[in-house]
Amino acid sequence: MAEALWHSMRRSLGRLLQVEDSEWGRFLIAFLYFFMLLGSYFMIRPLRNTVASQFSEQLHWLYTATFLSMLLLVPVFGWLVARFRRRALVPLIYGVFLLQLLAFALAFRGNTAPVPVEVTFYVWVSVFNLFVVSIFWSFMADIFRPQQAQRLFGSIMAGGSLGAMLGPLLTAGLIDAVGASGIMVLAAAGLLLAMLLAWRLGQKVQSEPQAVQDRAIGGSILAGARTVFQSPYLLLICAMMLAHNMTSTFLYNGLAVLIDQQGLDFAQRTTLYSYLDLIVQICAFTLQFLLTSRLLACLGMPRTALLPPLLLAAGVSVLGSAFGLVLFAAVQVLQRALNYGLLGPVKEMLFTVLNREQKYKSKNFIDTVVYRGSDTAASWLFRGYLGLGLSLQQAVWCYLPVMGLWALAAWRLGRRFQSLSTQSGDSEKVG
Repeated sequence: MAEALWHSMRRSLGRLLQVEDSEWGRFLIAFLYFFMLLGSYFMIRPLRNTVASQFSEQLHWLYTATFLSMLLLVPVFGWLVARFRRRALVPLIYGVFLLQLLAFALAFRGNTAPVPVEVTFYVWVSVFNLFVVSIFWSFMADIFRPQQAQRLFGSIMAGGSLGAMLGPLLTAGLIDAVGASGIMVLAAAGLLLAMLLAWRLGQKVQSEPQAVQDRAIGGSILAGARTVFQSPYLLLICAMMLAHNMTSTFLYNGLAVLIDQQGLDFAQRTTLYSYLDLIVQICAFTLQFLLTSRLLACLGMPRTALLPPLLLAAGVSVLGSAFGLVLFAAVQVLQRALNYGLLGPVKEMLFTVLNREQKYKSKNFIDTVVYRGSDTAASWLFRGYLGLGLSLQQAVWCYLPVMGLWALAAWRLGRRFQSLSTQSGDSEKVG
């Protein structure tokens, strides 16, 4: 009876999530893996945002330091990818970040730390986020075929959103009791579980029939960067990310300035950022769990990719007409919810039609150097607007043309993805 009930529930859930019977094993591990990964990150994200709001006048310098750190780390990542197999590479990188997080927990005393430590922590979290999430999605693009990705990536990302809901709740509830150091230790425990799940997923994929041999990719450590500038498809992905990041960085920096003007202390700012993160993730989870795969099935990749810039352009237009902290925060929530709930799954699917070197090396270069490079440029542009005497409300209108570029790149990428997906035939077994 219990077994029959379980099979019935699995069939019903499979229809809702569009998971086939043979996919449940790797799907569930991937779901839990991303849950733990983002849960850990979103526990420490409010701490990073609190540091950012305390240095709101120097954010452009913090972005620059993050970008330079990315430039130094990408060759190291390329060297590791060239020499280590996937199932060893992913846990190794997570283990290094885990030890570094514990070191920060020791460096903080409750909610306080010397200014150099706080600044280094901000840069480290920004690097940590992009590297661990990029590696996760490289892994997913490596083990799921394009048509599987269109069905499953939204639901897998929903696992991350559940973790991203729990993380800020834990931080908001525990920050007064355990301080920043305690939050970091809890986040490290979550990262350890994510590392173990990554290892288990690698073992499971290799044990499946017809799995592709897990071998080191080899090649030059800078091959990923070179390939990006040789591929029109990858350059379009860069253009889409540039346009998105210019808008998101404006909203992030603008909100930091507005919150800094409120005179809140460390714990109050951390709590506020925690609840904003929670609202974002509830909206994103709804999109991922219920809508993303269905939008792709009904509208196709080109039209689905167009939705984020069009919806955000409408939100920015409203912000340009009426202004205030609550409305500004609401538009940033919209931007981040669309990023996690729709743009994120779409972007990760775009890599499933590429070869392994592009999935790991080129993708990591785009997700780190290009991503943080565009953030850095956008932060200096933000500072330039304010330096010219523009108010935040006036600067909003400068971003509508940027969203036009975003929409154009998204449409062309969607069309190209469909073409490449058809050419691949979606018939090979990916392991």
